[in-house]
Amino acid sequence: MEGRTILVVDGEEDSRRHAARILRDGGYDVQETGAAAEALSTMRKDPPDAVLIDLALSDADPERLIRTISGKYPDIDIVLTTRQRKAPGQYRRLDVSDYIEKPADAGELLTKMRMLDLRREFHRRFQLVGRDERFIAAMESVLQVAPTGIQVLLTGESGTGKEGFARAIHHYSDRRDGPFIPINCGAIAEGVLESELFGHEKGAFTDAKGQRKGYFEQADGGTLLLDEIGDMPRSTQVKLLRVLEQQEFIRVGGSTPVKTDVRLVASTNRDLAEDIRDGTFRQDLYYRLNAVNIHLPALRERREDIPRLIHHFIHAAQEKHGVSPPVFTEEALATLKDYEWPGNIRELRHLVESLVVTSGKSRIEAEDLPDAIYTPPMDNRALPVPQHRNPDDMDREMFYKILWQILTAIHELPAKISAAIGGRGPDVLPDRFQLPPPGEAEQDDGPPSGEAGPGLERPAVVVSSDDELDRLRSMEDWEREAIRRALERNGGHRGRAARELGISERSIYRKIRDYGLDEYA
Repeated sequence: MEGRTILVVDGEEDSRRHAARILRDGGYDVQETGAAAEALSTMRKDPPDAVLIDLALSDADPERLIRTISGKYPDIDIVLTTRQRKAPGQYRRLDVSDYIEKPADAGELLTKMRMLDLRREFHRRFQLVGRDERFIAAMESVLQVAPTGIQVLLTGESGTGKEGFARAIHHYSDRRDGPFIPINCGAIAEGVLESELFGHEKGAFTDAKGQRKGYFEQADGGTLLLDEIGDMPRSTQVKLLRVLEQQEFIRVGGSTPVKTDVRLVASTNRDLAEDIRDGTFRQDLYYRLNAVNIHLPALRERREDIPRLIHHFIHAAQEKHGVSPPVFTEEALATLKDYEWPGNIRELRHLVESLVVTSGKSRIEAEDLPDAIYTPPMDNRALPVPQHRNPDDMDREMFYKILWQILTAIHELPAKISAAIGGRGPDVLPDRFQLPPPGEAEQDDGPPSGEAGPGLERPAVVVSSDDELDRLRSMEDWEREAIRRALERNGGHRGRAARELGISERSIYRKIRDYGLDEYA
């Protein structure tokens, strides 16, 4: 296809030229190379839209090459070529779009590339990005049902992109030149919704000073999206069912049926089957709307798409606001992938745009992420509940946990005192609140003396003997050991280790750096 460039990377010359010839005959611009280094050099100069990589490359590790490409160029589609008859293990493990057996069959190769073209257009036109299997299945269902005119029900949580999928259904149908009108049934008052949908005649109610066309008339020849259909009152559901069955309706206050030619797409974040059992949604209407159900997965169900979405939203914010795009560090990306995203794609888009516009930094670190990303520990997670563990280890871990909580409380004490007396810092606290500098013990017959220096990170604890001072020094060793063990148990995953310890991810990032525990994370 014109404008679509494909790079073929294959050390077998005959096989490479065979695939390139098929693609050129299919209308693609094709580049060839038999070396991984040359492939990367070509991509740096002019990134292609897709790349075919042979799994039998001899000059480099193909898996490493694939990871490099997907990391630097997340928008490039990667297709594996292999002599295996079954799907190679790398197809599931790596971030690739498809695979094809060598030598490539012309029909199969062009069909796969055409499907990638459709996916790419889908992503570009409707800002719906992802390679998760469930997301791709939903997209392919749209492409399949859009030309038919059949009723479609889109289900999924708020923020998963239901309106974008509805727009795609309209675009790929024969109604694309007609209007597309989205209506949120939950955002319109119950007494007004019927008039908004079906229109009204002059004098139908107090403020009806003239005839008004409703959305069903305005969308004639096009597509009408009824978003949050589960919020529609039952009285309006009856009239909607008539429209679906007879393609006609009566305006509020009128008596003459009005014909309409509208494709209806409904969407909801509710469980309509449960609403039917509760009596709030009509079963007959549900069956009419649910001829085809397309379910959109929540963002937390396709976490591997999060880095790609972030890359997409960064460049969208750059174009919109004219700012230099920052780079998200691996730790920041790992933290965002671990977040639950209750607001789904909408929440991610707003967060990325905010960071791009307001951070003023070239690199976004984990510490730069808003507090909301760091899910607070659950109340019932105060103590670890290890299973299949040695009792002595369990007692030791519980002891570490208690010591950790004591240390945390001590470290936070000066800030809490300062806040309690009106925000004054440690250097202006009354004498009775001052903490002695490290190594200075409190005298038995007098108040603590000395001041906490401005650069002091940890408040000193008053001790009365050398033994107590030794025990205090070893508390940091206990703290370090608790973090190390938590990281080992959780495979180096900082977020899970933080939740196990009952602390924020901000704290564990700082502690890992302070204690030199990067090798365990």
